[in-house]
Parts: sequence; structure tokens; C-alpha cells
Amino acid sequence: MNIITRLVCTVLIAAVVLLPANGHAGAPSNAIAAFFAKIIPVVEHKTASANWTAAKKGGVITAGDKVKTGEGGLAIIKFNDKSIVKVRENSEILITGTVDENTVLKEVGMQKGVIGFIIGKQNTNEEFHFTSPTSVAAIRGTGGAFIVGPSSDTLVVTEGLIRFTNTVSNESGDVAAGFTGISKSDGSLEVRASTQAEGTAAQALVKAGESENLLEFELQDGQGNKKKLKIDYRE
Repeated sequence: MNIITRLVCTVLIAAVVLLPANGHAGAPSNAIAAFFAKIIPVVEHKTASANWTAAKKGGVITAGDKVKTGEGGLAIIKFNDKSIVKVRENSEILITGTVDENTVLKEVGMQKGVIGFIIGKQNTNEEFHFTSPTSVAAIRGTGGAFIVGPSSDTLVVTEGLIRFTNTVSNESGDVAAGFTGISKSDGSLEVRASTQAEGTAAQALVKAGESENLLEFELQDGQGNKKKLKIDYRE
């Protein structure tokens, strides 16, 4: 089955942090966190003790590993709880995580970039966060897209509910399906109904690698800055 052959975004992903969804207190730091469900060249994988090598479908990703995608690349990463994160082209992520007596924390930390995600329902002792220098999105089981730009972060939710917090001001708001949250570097946070373009783009990011389409969108952040997102993908 052929899938995404080309994806062009104007932003990059810098870092991701996570742990095994079915982990527990006392789990080793190198416990299996995830694996490559799909690879669209070029995708590279680096462990804590080795140099960059070509990623392989089914390859195990553990805490401390790095993943990066080249031009036209896409990495679909699946976690133990069946959560899926789709890393866009020209992106790099770092995989790590934390665990204590009561909580297993999985984090997807980004400096700049775009991801699509489908996060499985978390157990009471588990947390899954998307983070940036400006924001934290606390997820209990949902889908959508997270876009991190130079002055604001945009969270578009297609399913479920996400608690979105601006870490500059500690202002928080709930972003439900059909809504978009915008967290700015000045500390402000806005939650509003998603535009048609935002909703369609988020759905395309979530479904990347599953169907055939050529989609192009112009998204606008809370400061009026426009970002073009072009997606060419096929099944």
C-alpha cells in the first residue's frame, strides 16, 4: 500500500519526550517506549549509544533515542497504548520520559513544528503531554494537531478534550473537539471555534498515511501571521 509521498510544511519539529504508556513505577529508563509503524524516506534513528542510521519499520524506539525526518519524510510512531504521533518532514524528536511512584508521564516536547496525533485513553496513573516553550497540552485520549510557531502555539482538537495551559502566565483553558486553542509568547491564551480550514487541516494531519489527497491550507495564528500547509498523500 502506497502512502504519503510528499508533505510540505513551513515549520519544523525540534524535540519529543515520552515513555511507555503501559509503564509503571520503577520501569527502567530504557524500557520500550514505541516503535516505527510506518516509514516514508528519509527517516533516521539514533540511539543513546550509536550514530544516526536509517530507520526501519517495526524498529523499537526507547527512552533517549532521537528520530529525524528528511525532505518528504514522515515517521508514524506507535506507543504501547496504541497512541500514534505522526512526525512531519524535516523534523527531529528526542524520546525520553519520567516515572515516579504514582505517575508515568509521556511528553511530546516541541520547539517548532507540526504533528498530527491520536492519543489513546490514559490510565489513572498515566499522563500524556504535548509541550513547547510556551504551552502544555494535557491529554487523556483524543485526536488533533499541534502547531508550534515562533510567537504562538496552535492546538486544533478533532476528538476529545485537552487541557491547554500557557506556561508564561499559567492561564489554562479546555479545548474540545471542533475548537482551537492559541497560546502566545506574551502569556495570553485564546480558545475559540475552529475555522473550516483549521478543522480540515487537522483532520488531514491525523489521517496522514491513510488516504489519497492533495490538500493546501492557509492557517492564521492569534497574531494574524499566516502559515501555508500543503499535504500530498496517497494510499
